[in-house]
Amino acid sequence: MMLEHELYKILKKNGFQVPTHKVLKFNEIPDIDFYPIALKLESKKVIHKSEVGAVKTGIANCAQYKKGHDAILSSLRKYGIEIDFKEDRLLASNMIKGEEFFVGVVNDDIFGTVIVFGKGGIFLELYKDICYIDIHAKKDEIKRAINLTQISKLFHGFRNSELRIDTAVKFIQKVQKFIIENKDIKEMDLNPVILNSDGFHIVDVRIKNESRVCQSQKYKRNNRSNFFANINVAIIGASTVKTKVGYAVAKNALDFSGNIYFVNSKGGELFGKIFYKKATDIPGDIDTAIITIPSHFVLEQVEELIKKNIKNIIIISAGFKEIGDYESEAKILDLALKYDINLIGPNCLGYYESTKNLNVTFATEHIIKGDIAFLAQSGAVLSSLMDKAYQNGIGFSHIISLGNMIDLSFGEAIKMLNEEESCKYISIYAEGISDGKAFLQAIRESKKPIYVYKTGKSKASQKAAFSHTGNLSGNYEMFKGLLESVGVIIEDNIEALIFEPKFKSRSIAVITNAGGPATILTDYIIDRGKKLYQLKSNEIKVLDSILPDNWSKNNPIDIIGDALSNRYDACLKVVDGIVDVDLIYVIVTPQFMTDAVAIAKVIEKYRNKKTLIPIFLGGELLKEAKEYFEQKQIPYFSTLHEATAFL
Repeated sequence: MMLEHELYKILKKNGFQVPTHKVLKFNEIPDIDFYPIALKLESKKVIHKSEVGAVKTGIANCAQYKKGHDAILSSLRKYGIEIDFKEDRLLASNMIKGEEFFVGVVNDDIFGTVIVFGKGGIFLELYKDICYIDIHAKKDEIKRAINLTQISKLFHGFRNSELRIDTAVKFIQKVQKFIIENKDIKEMDLNPVILNSDGFHIVDVRIKNESRVCQSQKYKRNNRSNFFANINVAIIGASTVKTKVGYAVAKNALDFSGNIYFVNSKGGELFGKIFYKKATDIPGDIDTAIITIPSHFVLEQVEELIKKNIKNIIIISAGFKEIGDYESEAKILDLALKYDINLIGPNCLGYYESTKNLNVTFATEHIIKGDIAFLAQSGAVLSSLMDKAYQNGIGFSHIISLGNMIDLSFGEAIKMLNEEESCKYISIYAEGISDGKAFLQAIRESKKPIYVYKTGKSKASQKAAFSHTGNLSGNYEMFKGLLESVGVIIEDNIEALIFEPKFKSRSIAVITNAGGPATILTDYIIDRGKKLYQLKSNEIKVLDSILPDNWSKNNPIDIIGDALSNRYDACLKVVDGIVDVDLIYVIVTPQFMTDAVAIAKVIEKYRNKKTLIPIFLGGELLKEAKEYFEQKQIPYFSTLHEATAFL
């Protein structure tokens, strides 16, 4: 471990500002001409000096130096630390005034080398006002990360602060360069780093040297074949037994625009198609195979498929590393790498691609074509969201259930989807990721908006995620911070993964027949960082002409409890014509006179013009209206919170 004055020398050589300082022996009469100073112990026996009282600040003269010197000795004795008067020293450094920041470097198992930046000082651990910055982040990414902290307000004129964010960005870039060039630095703490009109000054530094290794880094594939280019697809384990996965996958695959083949060692037929007893009996090559057979037969089957020049294999079968069988997965992966096979799974739900009507999942057969690509590890979560999406008329371009993710990762899937015209948005349900650096890079290069919901936030759920998919969950705050810095929208509600891409908003209007729910909805909207549209005087005048005198005169537009469908219709016609409104909430509460089904039909009339979200608050009196929405596949909500969770 290097002593602080030695680190000062290295930092200064690399272009960092450090305080004027002097190394002193114990009991030495100092010759210091740069008071005020901080006085601290320099000893390889003590890493965290302040925790044992070995730091004294604000020393203004020689007399105070003596008191500080004695106080440090006394405190060390109290903690049972013996001073070696031949080796140990004191470091006197000039105290610099300014704003305190913290810069740290950690080596994470998932994301590799990451910089931590934020509010520094003694309360660092208490407030944790920090952000995470990838070692390879560019200027805009660094800015985005810094702006996630509370202290970033200082860079935007808070209380007339003259500090500028570009100063912080340049300092972070200098730290990046230093860490990249010094590959033996595993951890580094700069706390505090003082920022004033002269820039950043590193006042206190600790560095741990050790070879940096990102344990999660995977093998690198130079080129992958196009996973989406499927013509000949084989289902291994197709079954006539309706309760088996092989039956569900076979049934769902019948509308495929290419050639579909069923393989079952017992022979026979299903849906008018013969069962090939072996994959090698199928004429010609196979592009993609879906394997649904028991796990102990999978390796043998992969070896057979190699003879058919297979490009893609989707292993639905469970019973691999999620139950401790890493060896079988490793052997399958070795074959995939050797023969350049794209591998999805094992332990997954399957795959869907809209342009070829290819549904080889064992989830619902009811999937609407759309523009959202959905990636997920948990098959159960994915299945429930597919069902929810169908109910609400939301469609998918692609669905990829990655399962244990031993080969094809989120990052590689994102790269592939960027070339797919049918995909406009990418939603990801993640339990754990394997190669954080590659994941971040894929997101940086993405042309499509990306939405992510991450489970495994707590220690208990991290443990559950590991037992489920066999992947590490990692540090959630780091995960969230790094992804937000590269522009990902992190969701705190899982259903937002299907709703937010369709219901994006900048300016919101609310039409309601009850004031209370509208007030609550407004709070939810504001809490989500969105804003309500401010009605203009001419718009209020138009609404005055069609609404009762006691309407709210503002947004939310309370059209009063006795509103029937004709009043909703008239109001929607006006609001639909307001160019700056891009999302309209329509709240309906059941009054005696409320014609709920007729109101639902009015909503249907306007929903294709603007994003329109019905919120029907009630039970039996609104049942028929809700059934109408479901029949027409119109998204609706029954609670105010659920209706805003995706904002």
